[in-house]
Amino acid sequence: MATTSSGSAGPRHVKAALIPKGKQARREAAEDYALRKVPAHWKRPALSFAMSLSGLTSSVFFLALGGQLTLTFGFPSAMAAFVAGTVLGWLGSAVIARVTAMTGLDLDLITRGSGFGFLGSAITSLIYAVNWMMYAAIEAAYLGTALHTEWPVLPEPVWFLLTGFVSVPICWYGFTQNDFVQRWLGPIFLVGLAWLVIAGVQHSGLSPSFSSPGFSAVGFFGALGALLPNVVIQVLGTGDFSRFIRKTEVKRAMVVGPFVVIAAVYLISFPAGAVLALYTGSDNPGSYITGVLGLFGVIWVTATQLRINNMNFYSGSLALANFASRILHWVPGRRFWVVFVGAAAFVGAMLHVEEHLIGVVSFMGIFCLAWLGVLIADICVIKPKLRVPPTHIEHRRGYLARWGVPALGSLLVGAVVGAVLSMAAIPDAATGPILGDVLAFGIGFCGPIVVELVAKGRFERLDRVPDPDWVDDFSRSDEEMESGENMLACGNCAEKVMRQDMVTCPVTDSHVLCSVCCAAHRTCGERCKTDDFGQSDADIRRHLDIVAVRRDTRPVERS
Repeated sequence: MATTSSGSAGPRHVKAALIPKGKQARREAAEDYALRKVPAHWKRPALSFAMSLSGLTSSVFFLALGGQLTLTFGFPSAMAAFVAGTVLGWLGSAVIARVTAMTGLDLDLITRGSGFGFLGSAITSLIYAVNWMMYAAIEAAYLGTALHTEWPVLPEPVWFLLTGFVSVPICWYGFTQNDFVQRWLGPIFLVGLAWLVIAGVQHSGLSPSFSSPGFSAVGFFGALGALLPNVVIQVLGTGDFSRFIRKTEVKRAMVVGPFVVIAAVYLISFPAGAVLALYTGSDNPGSYITGVLGLFGVIWVTATQLRINNMNFYSGSLALANFASRILHWVPGRRFWVVFVGAAAFVGAMLHVEEHLIGVVSFMGIFCLAWLGVLIADICVIKPKLRVPPTHIEHRRGYLARWGVPALGSLLVGAVVGAVLSMAAIPDAATGPILGDVLAFGIGFCGPIVVELVAKGRFERLDRVPDPDWVDDFSRSDEEMESGENMLACGNCAEKVMRQDMVTCPVTDSHVLCSVCCAAHRTCGERCKTDDFGQSDADIRRHLDIVAVRRDTRPVERS
């Protein structure tokens, strides 16, 4: 286990002197460690995590989907599906929160080391990015529709242009700015939601029945089948924020995360949308919010959409940054992709993607269900039970194999089978979606396990094995990971990075690169995997000694 220079395990919290200020802090906030491990000084307490994640609860989309499911399958069946979604989502969110908090990696980076390989995981990043861009377009469309309803003097495309790009400056400084936005706009959301439900019921001319049609197995599974794709995207969205949690607060994060992003959504927002749909006769909140709340409705829907779309833009920019770094070896910065998501949101709003809500969400969610199945299998079974190496989560290009056939094959087969059953309504429109969801997740979960049991190590996950000191095995605290003896300067960008986020490299003078520069390198030919260099622990230590001599930063021996 690593020790500090004084021989202690280090202070519980990072010293203020280690926290960057000024220009460096702004740069960190802009990129927000989209492509590497989150260091100790950038981690947050569980309360900050909860506030930032709360933006995922305020989507008008939840009111719309809750309303659609209620009008389609009946209130009792929809409510039962909301409860089932809460249980399933809580379990998945707790697992993802723990893994991302312990590793400091976002889901795209974790996927690399979960059997997909460096290039194979780019497929999941693209799927993930398209999901968040789709949600961003839906929210921009709802906001644009509400504003156009109140002020029709501006044509609808102009409103969509404004609502598509308004989140760009809000998402400019990542987690830090998101935390600020959620804290200040949260009270407006809570007050407005309560007012909307009360006013919608009081001023309604309808007298809906909450018991007719009654509960039925067909209605329940139909509603759950349409709901599960959203459950999985909520679960996956947890990981983009729980990676900022301190290791000492992981258990708290496993409770706070699911409570905020799952329970609050499925037990408050969805039922509220169900009630409003029954009393207004509409499942489009953009059409009734301003009618019920007047001018405050415009303020409220604007605040809620800014909260949720900041989350959509943030997760979308992370996924696109990861995709480009692997396939294009291009790292223009997270901000570039924030603008790209804005453009996609505008185009989606113009195409009125919200009018095909259940179909679009279900189709994209099928792929995410298969992806989540593979991740859960790797995290809960393949690594801890089957002991398939590496037992740690490896995210660095210099060590990973390019492709992971078991994981990637399971994802694609599960997604295709699930999408066909769901979209083609096989065997029928009521049971096709839930059957597609179950098979997508089931094939994603079982596929890699079966292949690993049969192949018995035939599919290598690593092209070379990292030195144990260059691996995050969870035994080191956040402070130890960022201690002076664990940091080295990258041979390309010169930034000091923890060794667990670096690779040894034969084509650089310093023989070390940070994982971001390694991922972006276009001309190395991955010689580290083909040359004798770096094939053993002894080689790695030898080159580390060269770096230490050149930079006079010889690492302290570990006890």
